[in-house]
Amino acid sequence: METTVEKLECMFSKSEADLDVIEKRLKLEAINHTEENGFSCESAVVMLERLGAIKEKHKVLRTQMTEVAAAQKMSILSIQDNLNSLTELVQHFQQTTSVKVHSVAEAVQQIEEEVHRSCLRSDKELKYPV
Repeated sequence: METTVEKLECMFSKSEADLDVIEKRLKLEAINHTEENGFSCESAVVMLERLGAIKEKHKVLRTQMTEVAAAQKMSILSIQDNLNSLTELVQHFQQTTSVKVHSVAEAVQQIEEEVHRSCLRSDKELKYPV
């Protein structure tokens, strides 16, 4: 999961840098166009305003991504803690009684494997974003 978050952060950083480059190019084009033609370029101003709105939305999305990643990490840690507690409880139960509970321990193992596979799937999905 950590690599997923790192990939997302890298993607957001790159897109922020790209937006900054676009903004600088637009400003330069507007200045050059104004100097060459002697009048202001209204379309460049409108585009810069729209770009500012896009950058603001981008910041909101990045903040939301960070919050979701933190919540996901907390959820996974909580699930792992609960599974560990359940495993310890089953082991204690087996040690203090003559009852053997093989299926619960196997189920816990399967759940742990599924959580691990789920994290790997999300990492692979980020490799080739749509």
